[in-house]
Amino acid sequence: MGADDGASIGSSDLEPTEIGLVERLLEIIAVQGLVKLELLEPHAKVDDIGFTIDDLTLIGNAIEREYDCDMMPDEAMQRCKTVRELVELIGRRIQSAGNGE
Repeated sequence: MGADDGASIGSSDLEPTEIGLVERLLEIIAVQGLVKLELLEPHAKVDDIGFTIDDLTLIGNAIEREYDCDMMPDEAMQRCKTVRELVELIGRRIQSAGNGE
């Protein structure tokens, strides 16, 4: 990965806990979405990776279990075009639930 790696998703001034969150979310997405972590570049298109609503449900369920927050796939999640958008949306939801650590 280059300058636009997983840790750079979102803001360039991420706190260490946010960087850890991004890395963990990418791991969950890879495992639950059955894709190689290397494919989850920030600019990668969700459609090109092949995520279905079922994949998003599995990803959401895993995130709910780990972070104890509601993560059901909804229209906002389905509108995410890139991995960056998906991770940012999920991260915002976790942080707004107060469980971002």
